[in-house]
Amino acid sequence: MIQQWLRKIWQGTPDPLPSFGRTDTGRVRSNNEDSFAILPDRNLFLVADGMGGHNAGEVASRVTIETLVDYFSAAALAGMRGRPEQIHHFLISGLLHANEQVIRMAGGDETLRGMGCTLVVAFIDDRTLHTCHVGDARCYRTDGDRLVQITTDHTLLAKVESATRNGTGEGRGVVNRHVVTRAIGFPFQEDPEYHATPLAAGTTVLLCSDGLWSMVDDGRILAILRQAASPEEAADILVREANEAGGKDNITAVVISR
Repeated sequence: MIQQWLRKIWQGTPDPLPSFGRTDTGRVRSNNEDSFAILPDRNLFLVADGMGGHNAGEVASRVTIETLVDYFSAAALAGMRGRPEQIHHFLISGLLHANEQVIRMAGGDETLRGMGCTLVVAFIDDRTLHTCHVGDARCYRTDGDRLVQITTDHTLLAKVESATRNGTGEGRGVVNRHVVTRAIGFPFQEDPEYHATPLAAGTTVLLCSDGLWSMVDDGRILAILRQAASPEEAADILVREANEAGGKDNITAVVISR
């Protein structure tokens, strides 16, 4: 029985994809509240951005990443490969679990009250990219001469823009448009957002915090991802250019080549 279980795990281990992550405090903040994890043996990638203006955002992002690294174990993921519906539910349940952990921790320590983070998780199963996120940490993919944003920002600004496109008029007069509407550390009014996206050979995937995408425009991000010789070079250039543009927030970039 044990031998069969071990064989299943071994057979489910994917070939690691070339990947690299870089994080930087930036030029304005005094500490780095971003956290990330790369697990090549699972083809699992995570980026969390501690909420600016809240207590202990760096604790929230770190605890969230550590919790999910344990929750999304190699054995659990191996058993789900090729089963998209199970992956879908597993990713959402993981974010719900991490949210409960952060809320519980904040409730037990006055110095941590109000802490939270945005989060994006990417799991690559063969030719499919599975993403799950809350907030405005983003996932992009290259598509020839286009940069495609897979995730939707959970912010008041995005809500206003969506209402404008739909002609409902909702959100007019909203002042704090960059306020995040979904985040780890706060009760979810809606489930985390999930996407399953086919990945062609040669596609590059980017996970990043808003300290990158708010400083470097999509056209330049695409050019860097297409021209860099490796994920490490791409991540280094992206972080450097975000700093050169002002570095107004913490910056994190995780680059994966398919």
